[in-house]
Amino acid sequence: MEVFVARQPIFNRNKDVIAYELLYRDSNKNFFNNTIGASKATSILIANSYFSIGIEKLIGKHKAFINFNKSLIERDIPMIFDKDTIVIEILEDVVPDKKFINTIKKLKEMGYTIALDDFTYDYAYDEIVELCDIIKVDFLQNTEEDVYRIIQKWDNKTRKFLAEKIENNEVLNYAKKIGYDYFQGYFFDKPVIIKGKRLKDNKIQYLRIMEELNKDDPSYDNIAKIIEYDINLTYKLLKLVNSKFTLSHEIQSIKHALTLMGLKEIQVWITLIMIQDIKDMENNEILKTSLVRAKLGQRLAESSIHKKRKNEAMLMGLISVIDILLEEPMEKILNKLPISNDIKNPLMGKESPLSDIYNLMINYEKASWEELCVDAKKIEIDIKKLPDQYFKAVQWADELFEYMLAND
Repeated sequence: MEVFVARQPIFNRNKDVIAYELLYRDSNKNFFNNTIGASKATSILIANSYFSIGIEKLIGKHKAFINFNKSLIERDIPMIFDKDTIVIEILEDVVPDKKFINTIKKLKEMGYTIALDDFTYDYAYDEIVELCDIIKVDFLQNTEEDVYRIIQKWDNKTRKFLAEKIENNEVLNYAKKIGYDYFQGYFFDKPVIIKGKRLKDNKIQYLRIMEELNKDDPSYDNIAKIIEYDINLTYKLLKLVNSKFTLSHEIQSIKHALTLMGLKEIQVWITLIMIQDIKDMENNEILKTSLVRAKLGQRLAESSIHKKRKNEAMLMGLISVIDILLEEPMEKILNKLPISNDIKNPLMGKESPLSDIYNLMINYEKASWEELCVDAKKIEIDIKKLPDQYFKAVQWADELFEYMLAND
């Protein structure tokens, strides 16, 4: 069964994401179903976020702003969760009594961050405002004068003010000018729906890796075979190796990266990304292209004068679309990865011993037959075998991708 959570980023004055607000959704349609009660909506949201999708997957290292109504707060539901992970948002329609005030005080004493949602200048309960660390001011429900007066009245030098429902640059600049700290609204980003599946892991390759790691004699070769045709896993592995080790030489293959990490570190890494990774299914065709190029690169190397470099050719083909997936310049991405220049250079239009294999792949895709013949001759590949090589790479990639989707 599919479950849904929407998240909307919250930015600081430098437009850096500092948190996400998590919102209840019951389908792909990006709006709140107001036929469901606040307690039930928040309860489902929490269950979906923590147990079906994974809170780390939703917010990474940031905090999650979550709405809690009076009933949930008085039943101590927020205390189940890590104070460093959530911000407790008090709904604007809560009518506080002594029990509620005491519960908020207890939460503050325990170190929880308290925010007041959809604040307007005529809000009636000053005792609640005094307890809040963050006031979320609704810029659509308040006048330009009121959003300024709120700051003047309630600024105590430590309390933060969040301007919500910012819809254009003019309003953003005004909010900054009068002293607001954080910002949220359609001007930055609409809430994004994230789907999960209840009680079913959607990353079969992770389970295969964990299965191998739990054997009495785990094999780096077997783990490498699982990882080396998944561009997401490959990118994360290379980034991790780059951040953890000062390398005396560059990575030549996935197996090389794994041996640098060690089995225990691999297990920790896989465990973490099992709950953090998000596959963008809108990029199916791009991911397929990476798989085709990976397999084709391997097969071309095996059939050429570069037989001993098939792993490098595979890695080169796999990451050849990473700039499209990450929406960053290829050179900027590759500068962060500990890959050999022989792999990097062809992807940046520079020469290396692997350039002919890369050019051959690209020219075949573009049907540039004259250039293709030149490339094939350089590395002693029989050009008559190319269609079959390409067909088998496509077939392999399609079968692997369908297998992944079937187990997603």
